[in-house]
Amino acid sequence: MKLGRFELRRVLGEGAQAVVWLGFDARLEREVAVKLMRPEAAADAQLMNRWLQEARSVSRLAHPNIVPVFEADVHAAQPYLVFEYVAGPTLAAQIKTHGAMPAHRAVATLIGVLD
Repeated sequence: MKLGRFELRRVLGEGAQAVVWLGFDARLEREVAVKLMRPEAAADAQLMNRWLQEARSVSRLAHPNIVPVFEADVHAAQPYLVFEYVAGPTLAAQIKTHGAMPAHRAVATLIGVLD
């Protein structure tokens, strides 16, 4: 599947408002994460404006625990965000494979997220 210059290869995750795909940016020859807003969410102008404002805010941040936003746009009425792709298991996959984290590890992980 294609979205502009991005080839969408496989779904990485899904939420209430969006689906995140592993994408390939042919122009820059690199894998990226492409977050597509669901059509029903995109139909809500207030929600879409808030979503794009959050993207603008995150794009101004630079921190090792924040995945950079490369692009925010709309293609053929499809709002999308493009992020750096960071390979690795999701938290849900980690818990499924290894069970609940010990408290000290969970706290250290959470501190990293909050940092």
